[in-house]
Amino acid sequence: MASGMFRAGALAALMAGAITGCDVFDFDVNLAQQSFKLDFGQQTGTMPTVACDSSAGACNVAPSISLDTSSTSGTPSQVGVTLGCDDASRQCFAQVTARASTTVGVIQDDSLSSKIERHSLGFVKVADVAYTIPTNSLTFDIPQIDVYAGPAGSTSETDAGVALLGSTQPIVAGTPVTEAQHLIITEGNPARPVIEHAIEHKQDFVFIVVASPRLDAGNPIPAGTVEVDVFPKLTVGL
Repeated sequence: MASGMFRAGALAALMAGAITGCDVFDFDVNLAQQSFKLDFGQQTGTMPTVACDSSAGACNVAPSISLDTSSTSGTPSQVGVTLGCDDASRQCFAQVTARASTTVGVIQDDSLSSKIERHSLGFVKVADVAYTIPTNSLTFDIPQIDVYAGPAGSTSETDAGVALLGSTQPIVAGTPVTEAQHLIITEGNPARPVIEHAIEHKQDFVFIVVASPRLDAGNPIPAGTVEVDVFPKLTVGL
């Protein structure tokens, strides 16, 4: 009798969940932390003031900027600098682009595999991606760092299948961020189906971070390192 009452109670709970829209089998999964290090080298000084005319290509012969970006730890980063001419100020500027990528091993992730059998995954609801910036020795401000998600093997935000997940708050030179910030992934977020597809098909996927600050004359020459730690959290349903 007690067993029958238990089954009836469980059935009632399931029916109540269906009526109210509550997903009784949903649970949160914290995927492994991903760390990115963008290394801009150890240069000193300020951006030179060079007059230019966009039609004359004066910035092509401006003093070159060399970045020593050799890194002994963390995810290797790619950093490049191109020079351009600002039509309004008629001065040369430097456009810096830095990116780093890392792969999320879905099947190998202990948090996911310990909570769910590999063959029983039903669907994934992506909750949010938290991030901190524990290390920041940059000599310049970065307006934002863009975070992308893409299929395994992706290394750039322009690769096929890569989609923007979100952007960080402005990164102030030399200022770490120890309190977790959040990139909330809504229903219409373009990166959501990328991650959902990877999880549901038990495939690895990639996070890519990209910083593209512009440095005008008189700004510090780009130098220093910044580390971005990403903490993906998923809501999984069976």
